[in-house]
Amino acid sequence: MLYSMTGFNRVKKDYPWGVLSVEISSVNSRYLELNVRVDRELTGYEPLIQNAVRGRLARGKVTVRAEVKWADTLMRDRLNVTVLRDYYEAVMKLHTELGGPIPELTGLLQLPGVCEASSLKDRTEDELQGALSEQLNIALDGLNEMRSVEGEALNVDISRNLDGYDELLNKISARWQEISQNVFHDYRERVTKTIAQLGYETDPARLAQELVILADKWDISEELTRSASHTSQFRKLLQNGGTVGRKLDFLVQEMNREINTMGSKSASTDLRWLVVDGKTLLERIREQIQNVE
Repeated sequence: MLYSMTGFNRVKKDYPWGVLSVEISSVNSRYLELNVRVDRELTGYEPLIQNAVRGRLARGKVTVRAEVKWADTLMRDRLNVTVLRDYYEAVMKLHTELGGPIPELTGLLQLPGVCEASSLKDRTEDELQGALSEQLNIALDGLNEMRSVEGEALNVDISRNLDGYDELLNKISARWQEISQNVFHDYRERVTKTIAQLGYETDPARLAQELVILADKWDISEELTRSASHTSQFRKLLQNGGTVGRKLDFLVQEMNREINTMGSKSASTDLRWLVVDGKTLLERIREQIQNVE
């Protein structure tokens, strides 16, 4: 099964101590790029999140967001009145010296130390870690399910274009078989005629040697054989699935190299148009496999 690198999932669950939500999104990337965004209370769990994601995903630009909304019964114990009072007294002192509007108490709640999470974390640490692991795995399951659905669609489209490319190679091979003897005969006649025009006698052995050298420059049999091998290997990778995106990308590059060589060797207009069609199909395949994990 192929997996796309594009996907999204969000899960949320209520617990006695609050509500935990985890969101995961991924897009194309050459490597695995992981970005973790969590609440201040969850920063200590970033290594847990990173290890879980790296154990399930191989490629993609992945963003994980996790947040916890504490239950009201716990939030009441969160406010550090002593620290808040110190901040307020300091602000009022500055207000007396500098003037200006009197600050609201709610504006001081975001200052460091006013709302302490340590007591909450101490009381729920084991439960929070277990809940985070559970929800993270559920989110990854949903993400991979979405990636697999899109990966199947990619597989269908890539396979269809690959079928078209195989048919095109067969047309190129058939056309080459039709014209190869004529091309060889034309080369022989042209070389013989040129030698005669120059007033020299034709040496059959030397003529044969030159024709072999020339034939190597326009013969595309090897390119056709290698191209057939590449498409066969490509199908095996599609069938096996898994993390094959980079291998498929490499094979497409090799397939492009072979068909470009066919185009440069061929003097036939018909063959060159077939080569153009083949390069178009390979470009479609290349665009699709950029999203394969």
